[in-house]
Amino acid sequence: MTLPDERIETADLSVNYLRAGAGPPLVLLHGWPEFCRVWKKNIPALAERFDVIAPDLRGFGDTRRRDGRPVENTTPDVLAADLAALLDALRIERVAIVSHDVGAFAAQTFARTWPHRCAALFFFDCPYPGIGSRWGEAGHLRETWYQ
Repeated sequence: MTLPDERIETADLSVNYLRAGAGPPLVLLHGWPEFCRVWKKNIPALAERFDVIAPDLRGFGDTRRRDGRPVENTTPDVLAADLAALLDALRIERVAIVSHDVGAFAAQTFARTWPHRCAALFFFDCPYPGIGSRWGEAGHLRETWYQ
């Protein structure tokens, strides 16, 4: 399956994304230092049952700020708001989300901020609120230094 890049405008961004399939919407959020094509082997199988949407997050791949300025101060809150704006532009109210790494931070924030828009949430390779003090222990930090 050849997946052409698509583009849609939100108030702040020109978002690059891949889309395939039909059915309930499923968003795939990549990690760092990746972009939407990290999911290229997953999309065809998922597209058999879902409307799969894999965007480049702000500052990654070909997603750009509309004003041309560089990306600054990107936080999970900003990325979650970007996802909400993307869904609004695509006229999608409720989605399931699969995410990892940086994308998982955004997905968790999206689910907490707009729980009525999140049908399901799966994330991996990401810390989550309430993990406790062991996250900051020296033995664990060397495994997650890049996050």
